Amino acid sequence: MNRTVFTCLFCLFLGIQVFAQEATSQADSTATQPESSLNLLDSLFVPVDTVVKKRKENVGTLLNRVINKAQQHAIELNEIKLKLSEDLDTVEMSKELPLIRQLAIQIQEKAIEEKEVINLRYLKGIENLITAINEENNKYDKIIKNRVNALNEVGNTLEEIKNDSLFNLSLRDTTIVPVINAELNTLRKNLKNVDSTFLSQEIILAKFQARIGENAISLMELQQFLALNQNILEKKSWEKEINYPWEPSSFEKKRLVSDVFTESSLLNISLFSLYVKRNVTTTIVLILLFIGLYFKLKSIVKAISNEKEFASLILDRVKYFRRFTFVSSLIFIIPFYLIIYHRPPLVFVSILSLILVIASTFIIKAQFGKFFYKLWLIFMTPYLVIAISGLQWKIAYQERWLVLLCSVGFVIMGVLILKDLRLKNFNGSTFLKAAAIFLIAIELFSTVMNVIGRFNLSKTYAVAGAVNFYRAVGLYLFVQVVMEAIYLIVEQSKAETDGFTSYFDFQDLQKRMRGFLIFFAVGIWTYGLIWHLGFFDHIFDWLSDFLFTERTLGNTQFQFGSILLFIIILFISAFLANNIAYFASMKDQKTALSRKQRLGSSVLLIRLGVLILGFFIGATAAKIPLDSIAIVLGALSVGIGFGLQTIINNLVSGIILAFERPIQIGDEIEVGSNSGTVKEVGIRASKILAYDGSEVVIPNGDLLSQSLINWTLSDKRRRIELIIGVGYGSDMKKVKTIIEGVLSRDRILKAPQPKVFMQNFGDNSVDFRVLFWVESMDIWIEMRSEVMTAIFEEFSSNDIEIPFPKRDLYIKSLPERWKEKVTGPGQDPSSDQTQDS
Repeated sequence: MNRTVFTCLFCLFLGIQVFAQEATSQADSTATQPESSLNLLDSLFVPVDTVVKKRKENVGTLLNRVINKAQQHAIELNEIKLKLSEDLDTVEMSKELPLIRQLAIQIQEKAIEEKEVINLRYLKGIENLITAINEENNKYDKIIKNRVNALNEVGNTLEEIKNDSLFNLSLRDTTIVPVINAELNTLRKNLKNVDSTFLSQEIILAKFQARIGENAISLMELQQFLALNQNILEKKSWEKEINYPWEPSSFEKKRLVSDVFTESSLLNISLFSLYVKRNVTTTIVLILLFIGLYFKLKSIVKAISNEKEFASLILDRVKYFRRFTFVSSLIFIIPFYLIIYHRPPLVFVSILSLILVIASTFIIKAQFGKFFYKLWLIFMTPYLVIAISGLQWKIAYQERWLVLLCSVGFVIMGVLILKDLRLKNFNGSTFLKAAAIFLIAIELFSTVMNVIGRFNLSKTYAVAGAVNFYRAVGLYLFVQVVMEAIYLIVEQSKAETDGFTSYFDFQDLQKRMRGFLIFFAVGIWTYGLIWHLGFFDHIFDWLSDFLFTERTLGNTQFQFGSILLFIIILFISAFLANNIAYFASMKDQKTALSRKQRLGSSVLLIRLGVLILGFFIGATAAKIPLDSIAIVLGALSVGIGFGLQTIINNLVSGIILAFERPIQIGDEIEVGSNSGTVKEVGIRASKILAYDGSEVVIPNGDLLSQSLINWTLSDKRRRIELIIGVGYGSDMKKVKTIIEGVLSRDRILKAPQPKVFMQNFGDNSVDFRVLFWVESMDIWIEMRSEVMTAIFEEFSSNDIEIPFPKRDLYIKSLPERWKEKVTGPGQDPSSDQTQDS
């Protein structure tokens, strides 16, 4: 049978059955309506006209309802089948969840068994490991929860379908339409199969939820155990653990340093392998990133070397990448690795730091000189020894003398560095002095703690001092290397006319980037020092309490964290706004071929937009109610109107300048007695670079209130006017012809045409007025000088006099006491024959 015909018949009979049941129930409840007691199925044998007349409207409505329900349930069942058929990786979870459980139990048993010999570093390492395992367990928990939520939606949909009266219908006479009953049974069977699949998946998810819950409880108990023992060890670290050096040994001889080293090495290798395995994608991406950076910088150095004109000039300023491209690239990338990897184990961080130190060894001499380079190499062995000692997971008191020797050695190293720098001053000497003082202070403290029997405290500070001193030097070189890389990129891009970085001046870019890089490097170093000393958790908890504790001021509740977040977002907004303005201004100044192509004063609107957007984002993130801000601004508006009229005037004027654009960055303007090139259109004031090199700051209000001359508003052409005087005895036609000939040179525009007019009959000369146009403001002074020089030379060669004022002086009388001997005509001035005046 055709499927369309079957569907129509099926829906028709279902509608009839539904209506029959509704009619029957209505007859039972309402006895006053005998007509409603008719069985609609029996009415099949009644003449059709009678049935249509009685139930025409009701049957049509019910048929439409049944058809819609049938279609809806068919679609819903198909969607449910698709959701239930989605793959859930139970194989990985079945393998990993028991391992997590087993690992947590083993760690707890091991920690309890060796409770007396574990140290704070051991507990810190275990804590990081437990955190990583807990994150793995939470990852599976999130997957299961998402699946459970999806199944809950499926369950609700199935429940609605099963409760629908459509699935409770049954035809009384199955001989009439047996196909309809078969299809109805098939629909019920599909619903039953879907329901069975749904229940089986619910059971599977319940099992995984139970395993994840058990793991979470075990990990939580282990974290509590570690926190308790960590507090105990921190309190004991300031107590005497071992004897004074002059007393007999009080620590055990059974636990050998070699055994502790072997056991710790195996554990560190396992942790390193496990961490790399779990972050294999990140590691591969970062390695490829390093390779790309290396080959890019190498190609830049090679390209600059091939430039015959400027290669030596550029490469003479390059200390690192010219000879040590590979290690410089390592120094460039390693600090970023330290922040990209999430919660790495101590051994992983130590390896990255060691790579940074080894790479720094190759360029130490170029930066700090030979003496420091020798000290660096000499004390590299104590550094490695103390760093490896810091990776030990158990206490071995036999290390006391080794730690003491290393601490004293590093104190000597710091003293030698200060002594060498006493009479030296070079780039980096101030940093090196500060690093040496830090090394001396922390290693001296370690030495004192070792002598008075605080071994663990002594070892902690000895490791922290040595590791962070070497890391500080590496991070200082990181800043220098990055700045050099930026310099190479900028210089190489200047050869590319369309290169984005070709617009930048390296000196300006260095000022902007250097502070950010120093902040970044100091942040990494500070975090490493705090973590090595074991203060990170305490500082983090204290800051969390300080920032996120609810405080009350009047009727308002607030948190210092919200205020700090608001300030940070404002700072970031200001940073972005200023740098957007800088980059846009640089591009305008370098590619200002057409005034219409510049962003110019529109940059001010961008800056205002970024600042306003940052303000509202900060207020929203800090949960500061905007209506309160509106009230405060309204209250301040009165004071602003009276006390800050000039500032508000300048601010509004700046916005008007941005919209009207009477001036643009790069325009040549005159305002009052000031003239020059517009360098910046700011929010409150604008900067003009005067022709003598000074920078004039003009309030925006003055730019609107005073007469403003913009020489480059429509174009950059400029008219030049000269007043040239010649003697009265000159041939005026010849003078005009000579001047017109001089004005026929190439860089003088032919349209508008140059003009020469006889201007004035002066006291000593006949003045000619010379007018001509040049294409750009940039050359008008040069062309003015060139034309005047050419006219002077032509006048000289044609015996045309350029007169100058002459005056006759008549002396009527002189005082008697003034006498002057005047040499007569033909007399020798040296002779005694003179005339008395």
